[in-house]
Amino acid sequence: MAELIGLVHSLYPDPLSVADALRLADLEQVAGRRVERLSGGQRQRVRLALALAGNPELLVLDEPTAALDVDARRTFWDRVRSYVAGGRTVLFATHRLEEADAVADRVVVIADGHLLADGTPDQVKAQAAGRSTISVAADGLSRYVLENLPAVETVRRDRGRVTLSTSNPDATIRALLQQAPHVQGLEVTQAGMEEAFRHLIHQGGTP
Repeated sequence: MAELIGLVHSLYPDPLSVADALRLADLEQVAGRRVERLSGGQRQRVRLALALAGNPELLVLDEPTAALDVDARRTFWDRVRSYVAGGRTVLFATHRLEEADAVADRVVVIADGHLLADGTPDQVKAQAAGRSTISVAADGLSRYVLENLPAVETVRRDRGRVTLSTSNPDATIRALLQQAPHVQGLEVTQAGMEEAFRHLIHQGGTP
């Protein structure tokens, strides 16, 4: 595998050293293995090492952590931060909104070819200011009742729970408790990147 990275390294006028590419991709321990004998996550990191080998000023990645477990994702972003700290830029597409929130300096939200937001993570999340999610156990709760609670924008059911997106959590909770006074497992969460994304999609007319 190191030989493959070395081959790519040799094609560029100002490449990153093979050792640095292996280190940044967290592949030093498996450098001597054949690629076909690596795990899915390790192969994903080989792709990163191949991209880094040319020492690009702009590195474009598509779903770079898709095959990585939690620890590998954390290590991956630590290494990317180290690469960016040298004055380079990394542009990545992801469906993991928590990653965009945690690691990106700038977030661009695009849906159906339309630009819906462009700014820092805090600026994007601010577009959902005042919105929250309310999560409760789903037992016996009618979707019709939930959809017609005041300020509710969306209703989602998943694994025995219902999650409501609301622009006025106090009003929603008061009405919910009137309709279902014995509701179980009530949780309220302030809007994060996921809720900002949903709000932007809803506001932009995208289903």
